[in-house]
Amino acid sequence: MTDGPAARLPTQSNAPKHRPAILAWLLNPYVQILLGALLATVGEVLLAKGAKLAPSIGGPLFWLGPLASRWTWIGIVAYILSLLSWLYVLRSVPLSVAFPLINVVHVFVPLGAKIFLHETVPPRLWGGISLVLLGVLVIARPLMKAEKKL
Repeated sequence: MTDGPAARLPTQSNAPKHRPAILAWLLNPYVQILLGALLATVGEVLLAKGAKLAPSIGGPLFWLGPLASRWTWIGIVAYILSLLSWLYVLRSVPLSVAFPLINVVHVFVPLGAKIFLHETVPPRLWGGISLVLLGVLVIARPLMKAEKKL
């Protein structure tokens, strides 16, 4: 009998037979597309906030200013998590399907900018957002029907 870390590792006999329902749902590639889009949106909004609150640095190092903001770093972490989510999606969903669906981020970012940064979103942009959302729905609807059949 071993007392080391190897003794605590699951073996074939005591390993879980299936994933918990919430984990299975969370690991669904289509849920990951939505999660990735939300994380990318958080990243964009926080990078914008960090850039606006950053100290001004003149000269050739002007770009260092935003790196002094904690909002910038949280935004970078959100982007990295979004990238990891995207890589997970690309393992199981064809790029020709996943890429149009991830474009829902073009709906989320202006909404996030309006809600959290109090930016103005002009009516013409709302029209473009509506077209992007319509395109995402046109692609997603048949996929949702196919998922129900499985």
